[in-house]
Amino acid sequence: MGIQNILLITNNPSYGVQLEQSLSMLGYTIVGQLNSYQNALDFVSLTDVELVIIDIPLEGPQNGLKLAEEHAFQNLPVILLTHHDSSEIYQKVAAVSHPLTLYLVKPFHIHTLDSIIKILAQDPIQEPKFIQGNSRSEFIAIKDIIYIEVEHNYIFIQTAARRYAFKKSLTQLKLQLPTNRFLQVHRSFLVNKKFIKKINLEKNIVEIAGYTLPLSRRMKHNLLSKNTTQHPLN
Repeated sequence: MGIQNILLITNNPSYGVQLEQSLSMLGYTIVGQLNSYQNALDFVSLTDVELVIIDIPLEGPQNGLKLAEEHAFQNLPVILLTHHDSSEIYQKVAAVSHPLTLYLVKPFHIHTLDSIIKILAQDPIQEPKFIQGNSRSEFIAIKDIIYIEVEHNYIFIQTAARRYAFKKSLTQLKLQLPTNRFLQVHRSFLVNKKFIKKINLEKNIVEIAGYTLPLSRRMKHNLLSKNTTQHPLN
């Protein structure tokens, strides 16, 4: 399975445009180009990203090395970029706790970057594939989960085949899920991004695999801040 959707995070807009054009010519989709630590965290939480390319220097006090270690990036392959070919930078990159991080020194040929992306696509980070049901012999495939609903002390997991009920907290369940595959659209609903058909900001609803779920004011505000009126994420 290849990598398609790439997020660029760079403090050099002109370089970012050149890189985006080159990657687009190779057939990749650039889902966003950002320049700051916090914007990157917000964007990844809302968007289907498969790989992140990060300049080590970023706007603000935080840098690309620290960003790569954020929990939201742990299930995404990361390529770090820098102009400085030094042992000090190399040692800092080697110390990054992210499970799959590669490192390129500028300038590099676009085909070098392309080959690295293809290597990362062949060696994906191993995400959890199942969560345990209410018995030792029952397992639910994470890829089949459409949405998760919270009601009092219970969690309900909806798949196309059936609805499961658990007596546990959403916080406990989130620890078993890939960090970049689900989006919390409401305090009571967590949805699988790949099943989202439309987010309607006028009606405050999310249309997902034949279901209509509420959209919270906080999530609506986050989407509006990105100048999005209807936001399909699959």
